[in-house]
Amino acid sequence: MKNLTLCETNKLFYNQYLYKLAFSNNLNVIFRQEIQKDKKLSYAREQIDKFAEQYRNNEPIMRQIWRTAVQVPEQDYLDAKELYSILKRSSDYKIRIDPQSTVTIFSNNEDFLLEIAGRLKAKNKVLHKPNENYAKILQDKTKIILVDKKPDLKLKINFNGKRCNKEFANWIRANTDKARMGRIALENLELYGYLSGFYMYVRDEKVLNLVTLLAGSTIRSVEKLVYKGDIDKYKYAE
Repeated sequence: MKNLTLCETNKLFYNQYLYKLAFSNNLNVIFRQEIQKDKKLSYAREQIDKFAEQYRNNEPIMRQIWRTAVQVPEQDYLDAKELYSILKRSSDYKIRIDPQSTVTIFSNNEDFLLEIAGRLKAKNKVLHKPNENYAKILQDKTKIILVDKKPDLKLKINFNGKRCNKEFANWIRANTDKARMGRIALENLELYGYLSGFYMYVRDEKVLNLVTLLAGSTIRSVEKLVYKGDIDKYKYAE
């Protein structure tokens, strides 16, 4: 498909979805789920109707950002209109609106995302999909990440926004054979005690138990790194 970049999915998105479509649109904010009055995208419909009047009158399509009116490219309006017409007919998806005008849609229906990609004119569309050989295991074993090389550190720990004991940083620096954290995350831990949005890797379950004692309630989730060459063995592991 023209203007569509394909990437491989190596983990479930939100522990639920196999597929992800991302693209840019300057009207992305009208699709924010939290500002819809109901599940039928009522706010998006209201805004599209407003822009439609400008479009029919051959006027510039203007979007209000705080006190400033910003002109929106005509194609972004047409794409937003197409996106609305598709989304209103479906409920089996999750949508995320990011900075820099990015729209990301998650689903387990590849055809649904391909329909969106095919009808939009955006030039930077990216579709994440799994290798068909790994799709089933990703769904069966939800908290795994498939990797191309055998990992030395087999568990990934994701942190939440709770405050962590700064002394935890000293333990990490002293145990690089058992655990690893990125430089920025480690500096953030040492300075402020917060690890929200950061992660680290640990060697095994034994080390994970120790980190759980040290980091406590700051751990949000744990994922297992699985080497693709070991998939057959992992399928039958307890």
